Amino acid sequence: MKRQIKYLTPAFFASCIFLTACNNSNPTDNSTTNIQTTMDSVTQKIEANKQLVRLWILDGWNNNRNKEVVDQVFAQDWVDGNPTFADQPKGIEGAMYFVEQYRNALPDIQFNITHLVADTDYVTFRFEATATHKGTLMGIPATGKKVAITGIVIHKVENGRFAKSWNEVDLLGLKMQLEQK
Repeated sequence: MKRQIKYLTPAFFASCIFLTACNNSNPTDNSTTNIQTTMDSVTQKIEANKQLVRLWILDGWNNNRNKEVVDQVFAQDWVDGNPTFADQPKGIEGAMYFVEQYRNALPDIQFNITHLVADTDYVTFRFEATATHKGTLMGIPATGKKVAITGIVIHKVENGRFAKSWNEVDLLGLKMQLEQK
């Protein structure tokens, strides 16, 4: 009998602790609701960051509406983390300067977003683009050639706008296409 009590006692106490814990749980406890609300908020912010890229690339670039959407996606004090052009102005004017340089050289440029990844503070995308070289770009006069361009862009998002951007575009590949005889 002593042996049975010896084994019964730990199991009994564990069961009592479990039942007490279950009994003390409050069905109106909001911790699960708070977690879900936080997750929903994070999900909404991530989707909003992705939507900024879609608006800028698919509507702005592909529909030649950059001037119309620039104020919706870029902060006034936007910073280009690695400016492509030495004389590129700062802020939102710099974003439009970048657009104008490419738009003048590649007026029919069309982007395809192949990858789009975001968190609450950053959004990153990889693109493939095609265009016809109809104006001077990188010191190369118009060739009329069809070109393909790939790149990756990272945007830091603050207050629902791009605050800083970094891009890695295959400019060497683009230049080789333009110079090819």
